[in-house]
Amino acid sequence: MGWVLTATKPTTFLSDADWPHECFDFQLPFERHQAALVVVDMQNYCVSPDNDLGRSLRCKDSRLFHEYSERVAKVIDNIEVLLDGFRSRGLLVVFTRHGSLLPDGRDLIARRRSREDISLEASFGQSGHMAAIGSEGHQIIPRLSSRPNELVLDKNTSSAFNSTAIDSYLRNLEISTLVVAGIATDMCVMTTSLDAADRGWNVFIASDACATIDPGMQEAVLLHFRRVFGRTPRTLEILSLLEGQ
Repeated sequence: MGWVLTATKPTTFLSDADWPHECFDFQLPFERHQAALVVVDMQNYCVSPDNDLGRSLRCKDSRLFHEYSERVAKVIDNIEVLLDGFRSRGLLVVFTRHGSLLPDGRDLIARRRSREDISLEASFGQSGHMAAIGSEGHQIIPRLSSRPNELVLDKNTSSAFNSTAIDSYLRNLEISTLVVAGIATDMCVMTTSLDAADRGWNVFIASDACATIDPGMQEAVLLHFRRVFGRTPRTLEILSLLEGQ
């Protein structure tokens, strides 16, 4: 059967005053000497107007793409600040790259392949949604390129914990605290952060160093995460935590 997407009423969240903090609050230490920065999917495919998702979105709705690009530009600035903060202290930096590991995308899950097919059909075969490994779109944007002593993990799922060995690497490196930044907040950032929190890491999503297409989805994800799973400090707050303040 076919599914029909229908409009839904605006979501109303409980205010912080009404949220039952006593039932769900928790202590979350920031162990700065065992902290790592995880930069999620800051690739050409989802940032550049000439690659994959960016090109598809620009062709579909130029206004939406322009607004998204403005938010991404601020995210890039803040990730640069975070990279400098972690690198200057000799702390671990991990990059993830999202894409198919085979040129034809057969390694992706069926839902993801279907999204690719729909995107190609809508653009008359001119623009897909996701880049394959080795392509220009798959590469991390030049401003945020990795250094030789930093991990770069290629994944074909939203969560880095489902298709890379990040779990083993972080445990081997005795990491306890993760700061997560990147794109997209409601997809790969969210699933990677939730999986990490569920596996016992202290997870901090850098709230002004991540972005997605729908600002409302960003608000919802960050609200949900900080109430139940972790914390969502801003970039300057994270730098203060690195200083032990």
